[in-house]
Amino acid sequence: MALSSEAENIENTAQSIMNAFKEMNVQEGEVLNYQDLYPYLQERYPKYKDVQQEAEQHLAKLAYVNPAPDGLMLTQVGYKSLSEAK
Repeated sequence: MALSSEAENIENTAQSIMNAFKEMNVQEGEVLNYQDLYPYLQERYPKYKDVQQEAEQHLAKLAYVNPAPDGLMLTQVGYKSLSEAK
């Protein structure tokens, strides 16, 4: 059971990260800085800290984000996904 809840936590964190891109109006190729992302996650999904790295890797595997030195860059695929999810 712990495994499924961790997977769910990763999925929820990944979704929260994508929501942050959308709410902060990050465009394709732009970076969402961790200093902006962390307070957003803390407020909306405090459990993110346990699985943040896994959630980022999950989004990178989907090609939605690329790691950047100080945050996450929204890719064309990620931007398209947000645009279609309206």
